[in-house]
Amino acid sequence: MQTILVLITFAIALGYLLKKFVWTPVFESRNTSTNTLDGAKVKCGKKDCGCN
Repeated sequence: MQTILVLITFAIALGYLLKKFVWTPVFESRNTSTNTLDGAKVKCGKKDCGCN
């Protein structure tokens, strides 16, 4: 019984670490490609118009 609980806890911890450090960075980096110079942080829209 105790071995099963340890294995379940280990599997949950391993799944959490894989999701946090492998899965999310790989798939988040694909969605964050922008055309602006500063990564879409300009105040006047997505185009770098130089109005500020």
